[in-house]
Amino acid sequence: MFDIKNKSRTGLNLPASFAKADVDERLYLGTLEKGLLILAAFCANPRPMTLAEVSEASGLNKSATQRVLYTLRALRYLIQSETTRQYSLSARALDIGNAHVHSNPIVEATFPYLLEANRRSQETVNLTELDGSDIIFISRVPGKSVMSSYVPIGTRFPAFATAPGRAILANLEPASTNKILRTIPANRQKILKQLERVRRKGFAITDQEAMPGDISTAAPVFGYNNKVVAAVNIAASTANWTPKRVEAKLSPITVEIARQMSKVVSQHRLHSTYQSL
Repeated sequence: MFDIKNKSRTGLNLPASFAKADVDERLYLGTLEKGLLILAAFCANPRPMTLAEVSEASGLNKSATQRVLYTLRALRYLIQSETTRQYSLSARALDIGNAHVHSNPIVEATFPYLLEANRRSQETVNLTELDGSDIIFISRVPGKSVMSSYVPIGTRFPAFATAPGRAILANLEPASTNKILRTIPANRQKILKQLERVRRKGFAITDQEAMPGDISTAAPVFGYNNKVVAAVNIAASTANWTPKRVEAKLSPITVEIARQMSKVVSQHRLHSTYQSL
């Protein structure tokens, strides 16, 4: 198992995925960046925070943090407790995430296949996309087992430590994969060897590497021009499954469903929303 600190992104520091890509500074709005950094800080730290904590989490000085917090509160994207003076995201902030999920054509096109994979496996089935060096869960159908893991839509994990993340990383352009792996603390050569096996076999399996008690198998979903756009994974409990049994029973379902998804996604000429680091 890899040692992953802040696996579900609840630590103070923003993950590498929030680093900005190459930009044209003539068009880049630094003020907007500050506002989004504050929102990203709350995404990475889903709890109420004081002004000082938000300043530390976002990397902004207290003066800039105070002005942004005031503005976001005035626009009702943040609320502030009258007793603790801590800030937290408001219900209005849900609009942004929900808009992405509901407007994402890949989610709509692939959902019937998630249902089919769930019916055949009786386990939780997820669709994930890559964002920087993380994967984000964008669609899911929960399993019927009481042992099924619960991962809310919008949760992010380091891509290298998850089955869907490896399924995607193994099928990116090598330069993109190497750029992402430069941001991780794990043994890069070991990861590259694992990705080569994933590419060769057509699916990935992880055993409790991102979540205790979770065993997962995943396969890549390809879109227009045969570019990887997402990954589908079946997640099960180690109380009921072993890696060998997952490979024999669940991986074939995952690969078949991923191929069906790829066919419909490519027919719709859908592209990945992935933004490189």
